[in-house]
Amino acid sequence: MERAEVCLTPSIVLAEVAAMCVRDGFEDRIVSEELESIRECSVIVPIDEPLAIAGAHAAAELRARARARRLPLPGLADGLVLATARGSHSHLLSGDPHFQELPETIWLG
Repeated sequence: MERAEVCLTPSIVLAEVAAMCVRDGFEDRIVSEELESIRECSVIVPIDEPLAIAGAHAAAELRARARARRLPLPGLADGLVLATARGSHSHLLSGDPHFQELPETIWLG
């Protein structure tokens, strides 16, 4: 990430991080600090209509791949992450097996 010209973060990732922090018992102040650190190092990509449609298609693709690989089914957020990478012609850094072996993915596993 340090060598990238820009890091993009779909806005839904902020909600996912917040949900994870709340689930783990973090105080709201800490949750806000975590979200601020993401905003400081990346451009937040809003979910507009084209991204919503592309994300729905990407989520369907990921679910089909997950069924074939006998993985738990991914959610819409994963589809939005993939669609953001594709729409910006970017790489997706992930250790999530749903993204493994996709051409957009730089695998962190």
